[in-house]
Amino acid sequence: IHIKSLEEKLGQLIPQERERQGPYRDLQDFFHRIPTGLEQTCILIRIGAFRFTGRSKRELMWEAHLHFGKQKSSLKSKGLFDAPARRFQLPELAPVPYQDAFDELELLGFALCHPFELIDEADQGDTQARELMGKLGRQVHILGYLVAIKDTRTIKGDRMHFGCFIDREGNMFDTTHFPQIAKEHPFRGSGFYRIKGRVVDDFGSPMIEVASMSKLPMRKLEYA
Repeated sequence: IHIKSLEEKLGQLIPQERERQGPYRDLQDFFHRIPTGLEQTCILIRIGAFRFTGRSKRELMWEAHLHFGKQKSSLKSKGLFDAPARRFQLPELAPVPYQDAFDELELLGFALCHPFELIDEADQGDTQARELMGKLGRQVHILGYLVAIKDTRTIKGDRMHFGCFIDREGNMFDTTHFPQIAKEHPFRGSGFYRIKGRVVDDFGSPMIEVASMSKLPMRKLEYA
C-alpha cells in the first residue's frame, strides 16, 4: 500500500528494525530506533501506525512536537540503556468524529471504515444493486460510491461514459451515460453520487441508463 508523502526508505526501515529488535514499545522507543523527523512522524501518526500505544492521535502529535522541539532528529543516538520517556499529563481531548477516515482518504486514497459512513444523507434512494434485475424497465434512484469510469465515443464522435459504482451493501452496479447526460451531469471526481435512471438488460446483467446524477457532499470534521 502506498502512503502519500511517506519516504520509501523509511517505510522499508520500520518493519526491518521491528524484525531485528522486536516490536516498538512506544513513540519514544520508535524515535530512539528510527532516524526520522517531525513531518514523517506526523504522517505515521495520522495513518494509525502508533495505535498499539493505546493513545489518541492528538496525544501522540503533542508528544512528537515536544520531542522535535527539544532536539533535532540528527542528534539522536541509540543508547544501551534507554531512560523511560517523560509523560506529560494532557487535558482530556475529545475525539474528532471520522478523523481517522479522512486521514486514510488523504494518505491512502481510501477509508478503512464503511465508505457510506462518510456521507450524511437522510434520503438513501429506493433501490440497492441486488434489486436491479427485478426492476428492468423501471426508473430507480440509487446512491453509489464511484469505482471507475470508462470514457468512449459514439459513432458520431460524441463523448459518453460507462460508470462502475458500489452501493451501501458493498455490491457493484454499472451505469451508462449517453452524450447529452454526460454533458449535463458530469462526473466530478471520486466520491459518492446520487443516480437516477432506467434499468436495462445488458447481456444478462442490469445496467442503469442515467437520466440525472449529482455528487454528494461528505461529512465535515467537527472539532470540539
